[in-house]
Amino acid sequence: MIQKVQFLVLDKNYSINYTNSSSTDIYRCWNTTTFKHEGELVKIVINNQSSASHDGVMGFVWDLCQSKDAATVTEGTTTTSPAITEKGYRNFFVVGFQWYAGTPRYYVSKYFNVTDLQADNFGSSTTVTTHKAGITATEPREIAVKGWTNLTTGPDIANDNSVTVWLDIYPVFENSTYGADIANHTDTATGSYVVDIYDADPTDESVTANRLDTVTIAPSVTGYSAEPSQNTLAVYANVQPSKTLNGTWYLGQDYAADEVVEE
Repeated sequence: MIQKVQFLVLDKNYSINYTNSSSTDIYRCWNTTTFKHEGELVKIVINNQSSASHDGVMGFVWDLCQSKDAATVTEGTTTTSPAITEKGYRNFFVVGFQWYAGTPRYYVSKYFNVTDLQADNFGSSTTVTTHKAGITATEPREIAVKGWTNLTTGPDIANDNSVTVWLDIYPVFENSTYGADIANHTDTATGSYVVDIYDADPTDESVTANRLDTVTIAPSVTGYSAEPSQNTLAVYANVQPSKTLNGTWYLGQDYAADEVVEE
């Protein structure tokens, strides 16, 4: 079972401060939030960092759907993710951030049919390339949208020894209700997800937010041709052996409330 007690929940923000006592095993933990949204602006802060720190990964999860049975897809169609019914198989996107021995880096993946959230790579040993290939299997599958990628410019260690990034995650559709309108993203295919990474809050007009990198997730990966329902958000972390991971996820947007999901 996933241990949730290591997360401190304050309003809509989530924090972790956990020391992994094992000298050999990575500690993995997960918390499904009580919120739904198609995307998110999330600020991730990792505390107590130095040029040699490598404490763990703080991940943000969106478009989380879970169902009793493995997801399926009909030949020649594009589906939305399965409706939430009860514990069982999970489909989701995740972006992970890490301060790795002086270098900030991140990855983006989509996972299908996950049943063990504490397993290495969520139990997936097979990588596929499309939404359809992922959800037609009953075993866990991963689409590695972007493997571990170094951010060559910023962020850096602040005076309080913290490292911070802002992640702006949004879908692109025509006349989008919750995401971005395709009219403002003419070079992006309808049904895509975009992950923009910044060194400051891009919605704060009092600061200059530099976009450090962008990942566009194609419709062949999202599986969306029409705007989806708002699905659940979650936070995920792993803590390296004999390390302490101390940090906070600050969730920035408005939400549609969801029922509490116990893991």
